[in-house]
Amino acid sequence: MVGGLSALLAGGSLFFAVWSLYFLLNMYRERSKTRERVSRWIKRGSDVRWSDSLVEWLDQMAWAKKLQPKLERASVRLRPAEYGGIVLVGGFLFGLLLSWFLEINQLICLVIGLSLAPVASNLFLLSRRHLYVSKIDNQLPEACRLLSSAARAGLSIPQGLELAVKELPSPIRKELEIVVQELQLGRHLEGALQELLKRVYSQDLHVFVNALIIQQRSGGDLARVMAQMASTMEERKIISQIIRSVTAQARYSAYMLPVISVFIVFMMSRMIDGFFDLFTTFFGMIIAGIFIVLQIVGVLLVRKISNIEI
Repeated sequence: MVGGLSALLAGGSLFFAVWSLYFLLNMYRERSKTRERVSRWIKRGSDVRWSDSLVEWLDQMAWAKKLQPKLERASVRLRPAEYGGIVLVGGFLFGLLLSWFLEINQLICLVIGLSLAPVASNLFLLSRRHLYVSKIDNQLPEACRLLSSAARAGLSIPQGLELAVKELPSPIRKELEIVVQELQLGRHLEGALQELLKRVYSQDLHVFVNALIIQQRSGGDLARVMAQMASTMEERKIISQIIRSVTAQARYSAYMLPVISVFIVFMMSRMIDGFFDLFTTFFGMIIAGIFIVLQIVGVLLVRKISNIEI
């Protein structure tokens, strides 16, 4: 019981430490932006700190340039160097926590923690991107209605998109605003919409973009098409919510399976002395490998079964 409580406290401490670091960096970035605006207004330059120079230098590296689009698509308001620092510190703290739990070589645990940090980072960015896309999908019916009303009022598709930018909240306003800016700079509507689809891809957005492109090419009753599309998207959304409610137990079981298994292993290591000595042998390594593979297969199977496409 004491070991389980210690595990929960240590895990909570690690989570709050990483979250606090993220919050402090975000706050520091906002303060830096405010300082730059004030300096610009009063026409007086401010001294560049060594930390700012270091961040600028790191942001010019190849890994940072590859990371920047991922952060933008995941709607993470951090620079690549700042986000990389959080991932590095999180991996280091996880390695220390792992060494304290397993009571094995600290260097090995640090290597494991730093190796798992990029994997955890990619999973985090992927989940954030899915959340960002789902928010846009939820706003698409309202965007279709606005375009339908704009078409009935005699406005063109670019003018309807400008109206949607003024009326709709973020995040869809941010994406449509980029499209409107590209149109104002002289880019063709089809190219701007295809670029939107590259930035944020979803099935509903794909249908939305194709409908606008077809209407731009061949014409037709845009108001009726957009109104029908809004109704269809809302019906799909209702059906999707019903399916998610029905399959919620299976999905949460998939997430809890590895957590419970790892928790049981930690509890047994606290109750049985030398429990992890088994895994230092060849036979024990085979058992550990089979255990990990079966956990991954179980999670993937449950997610595959519960992921019903409409």
